[in-house]
Amino acid sequence: MVRNKEINRSNNFDFLRLLFSSLVIVSHSYPLTKQPEIIAVFTKQQLSLGSLSVDCFFIMSGYLIMTSLQRSKTPQEYIWKRLLRLYPAFIVLLIITMLFLPFVYQGTNILRENSYQTYFQNALSLYNIQYEVTGVFENNPYPKAINGSLWSLSYEFTMYIALLLLFLLRKNKNLIFIVTGIFLFSFYCMISENYILGIIMQKLALVPDFFYKLCTYFLAGSILALINFKKLNTLSLRLILAALLVVSLYFNIYKFISPLALPLLIIFIGTNKNKYISEVGKKIGDISYGVYIYGFLVQQTLMHFFGFGTLKLMLASMIITYIFAYLSWHFVEEKMLKFKNFIK
Repeated sequence: MVRNKEINRSNNFDFLRLLFSSLVIVSHSYPLTKQPEIIAVFTKQQLSLGSLSVDCFFIMSGYLIMTSLQRSKTPQEYIWKRLLRLYPAFIVLLIITMLFLPFVYQGTNILRENSYQTYFQNALSLYNIQYEVTGVFENNPYPKAINGSLWSLSYEFTMYIALLLLFLLRKNKNLIFIVTGIFLFSFYCMISENYILGIIMQKLALVPDFFYKLCTYFLAGSILALINFKKLNTLSLRLILAALLVVSLYFNIYKFISPLALPLLIIFIGTNKNKYISEVGKKIGDISYGVYIYGFLVQQTLMHFFGFGTLKLMLASMIITYIFAYLSWHFVEEKMLKFKNFIK
């Protein structure tokens, strides 16, 4: 059944987003120090902490953005809120990056580097993210990449636009069947590797297999936003879902089971209030987006100057990134959200 509800802030989503953004930093610490990630090796490349985290981000995003779509009175209001949440912190990150890169540049004059001149505008487009600037991080163990985490932003924004196409149906009782149909189509394309519309995606610089995978998780979250599952959200069922995912890894069928079981588990945990972890966002703010977009740059910088080992990089970058993310939330993101009702 379709639900048009207010977003309940008393939940575990802030904590989960912070957890998964932190796990991205943990995951990146391995390739950035030229080490294999333990989870990826243990699961025979079926899963990594980074891929799990991004999948969970899209599940939660699908749930919350569908809720936002239903609450929006106009398409303009919906897209304005999405832009307001995505771009202000991102623009500040890009400005900081442009100001910082000359300090790690190894060359004659960074201002004359064409790749430096185009970095800001390409990244701002989301669909033409530029990962390298000549003379920057070229001697790092993972060379050249400035901010590898930004790749997922174009996929996220694409999901926002795709959901907007359903705006006129947002309160229709048949919406759940429409979204479920699209989910099944995306799920089929993912598991069959039959990437329909792949040429169009490539023109947008979207990788088809990434697109269908993330779209499947996003839509699974969206479906759960349309269902009243409160009575199903029990500890026993959450444990069963977790066990099912572990077993699927053992039998090498995680790819098929995860899009069905993981969204249920994450949304069940997210909507379940815990008196300890539900207060995380209230105490420090929703710093997860800042952790995600600053982490990789901080890590590459530490590797440039200090050449840390995996564990040291993990710990040092986590602390520094948390500081940047805290400042980003309190001085940029939270302040900009005051304008969320500017367009209706």
